[in-house]
Amino acid sequence: MTGSGNVCQPAGGDFWPNKGYESVSLLRWIAGARNRLRELKHPTMRIQPLRYSFRGAAGVAILLALCTPARVASELSEARSWAFQLQNVDPMEIKLSPYDVVVIDYGFDRRNATAFPREVVDLMRTKPDGKKRLILAYFSIGEAEDYRYYWQDTWLKNRPEWLEPENPDWPGNYLVQYWHPEWQALLFGNPNAYLDRILAAGFDGVYLDGPDKFEQWKRRRPSAAPDMVALIGAIATYARAQRSDFLIIPQNGDGLLGNPQLLRMIDGFGREDLLYSENQPDARNSQHNIDESVRRLRSVTAAGKPVLVVEYTGQPERAASMLREIKELGFIGYVADRDLKSLSPPVFGCGQPDCSQ
Repeated sequence: MTGSGNVCQPAGGDFWPNKGYESVSLLRWIAGARNRLRELKHPTMRIQPLRYSFRGAAGVAILLALCTPARVASELSEARSWAFQLQNVDPMEIKLSPYDVVVIDYGFDRRNATAFPREVVDLMRTKPDGKKRLILAYFSIGEAEDYRYYWQDTWLKNRPEWLEPENPDWPGNYLVQYWHPEWQALLFGNPNAYLDRILAAGFDGVYLDGPDKFEQWKRRRPSAAPDMVALIGAIATYARAQRSDFLIIPQNGDGLLGNPQLLRMIDGFGREDLLYSENQPDARNSQHNIDESVRRLRSVTAAGKPVLVVEYTGQPERAASMLREIKELGFIGYVADRDLKSLSPPVFGCGQPDCSQ
């Protein structure tokens, strides 16, 4: 697994990525990062819209993906627990946790303009027993977020043709034409792109949010589903050209799993609200919807790839019940508050003190 060596301990305890920054100690950096999280400062970094097209690259990516044998990532297939935290990430807390897989945002400030240094990702990758866990970066591909480094405040006045209205349920999130070359240029293909920053930081893979957005385009765009599969394939091929073991795990959009191309490209699948909260918090989903989703997800586990399920509740008894049911289905469960501001303790997050069991 790339980047799975011992925790970095340079001479004098100093480190920083090779970007010309002043060296700082690991512990000092972590303390400073905690302060930055509390202050929630907004970097002013901006990038100009990129005009070149990725249509050809996306087509080649799909052809390459189709010619690649189905992937079964051994480290991921051995995972028995996972965690999901997007805010207030404390690298030492993650290091000391028992989880086999942890999904976090790749950056430590509000705009995520600054990635976690590679050495800090390595620190989080090492479990208390010395074994390695997988550290995945959250990566939104179906919506633009106005709290990301790439966001330009002028977009709301001079809206790019690929930028759609704001999501009424998630302020600051905007539906995008995810097949559009300009949007894809923000996602990958140059040093300043979202995926390229994640790769440079040394993450083991990406947890793709937004594949389900194809459902909002089906009436207007008949090719919405294959367009999303094409985007995921282009991301996978681009990343694996640089790191052959790089993991791709889409979240939601299990309606795409009927496409065998997608199953060949991915290493696992994430699903929110499988059992509860599809329509309102803590309300049980209809049995029909649960059964249909489980049927689709079975294609993933049948291929030897894990399904990561996250449910949201603040009720410990319900959390335990959720986790038991998820385990009985053969999936890996995690329960948290929906804001994902903290790491759930093991007894809550995986239903038992030892998440490896």
